[in-house]
Amino acid sequence: MSAHDAARPTRTAPLEAWYRSRESATRTIEEMAVPSGFGQAPAAAAVRLCDRSWRRRFGCKGPAAEAWLTATGFKVPAPANTAHLDAAGVLVARLATSEFLIEAFDGGGASVAAAAAVLGSAAGPAGVYPVARQDLVLEIAGRRMQELLRQICGVDFEPLLDSGPGPESPVVLTSMVGVGVVAWPSAGRGAPRLTLWSDPSFAHYFWTTLLEVGGDLAGGVAVIDPGSDSKAGA
Repeated sequence: MSAHDAARPTRTAPLEAWYRSRESATRTIEEMAVPSGFGQAPAAAAVRLCDRSWRRRFGCKGPAAEAWLTATGFKVPAPANTAHLDAAGVLVARLATSEFLIEAFDGGGASVAAAAAVLGSAAGPAGVYPVARQDLVLEIAGRRMQELLRQICGVDFEPLLDSGPGPESPVVLTSMVGVGVVAWPSAGRGAPRLTLWSDPSFAHYFWTTLLEVGGDLAGGVAVIDPGSDSKAGA
């Protein structure tokens, strides 16, 4: 068991009430209790949904934000609405021009947590302002993912998902079933996937709507353990 798994939960999962009503077995990742009984998606599933809200993240903005992030060791993408995933697994997304989302996407939790602590301290950097990020973070994948996306959003993600990975890939700010989201298409783990960040106050509505719409597709929806294929102990 990793140090992350042993830590007492101090963070609340956006979908905690939904999970509590369906799953009693839990484990702790990054101080957030997550269910551990959903398992892997069956091969016949049309769409796979996974809650990644446990990952460490923070947001910042301001005239000195880019320089501070770079000095801290993060790779900051230059164009607006793009993201960079570095070798340590840390994602830095530039939202518009001077606001940033930093997440321990596939590792790098310690460096993200340390930077967030500095930013939130009394001795935080001048000209850099914290932005609260308590997002519901969902990952969508699967052979009929495009069909699901066409029913919930007006953006055509197919060209973005088919373009393959690059050093700086696009971030899309849009709305899905009436909920504002930040969407990042990628080809992680050998297959296209879409990661969504949204306001946690809409978590139950957004999640259950995705389950309902995806459930109408042949093959249905599979819910995967939040910590599956993660580097939570890194």
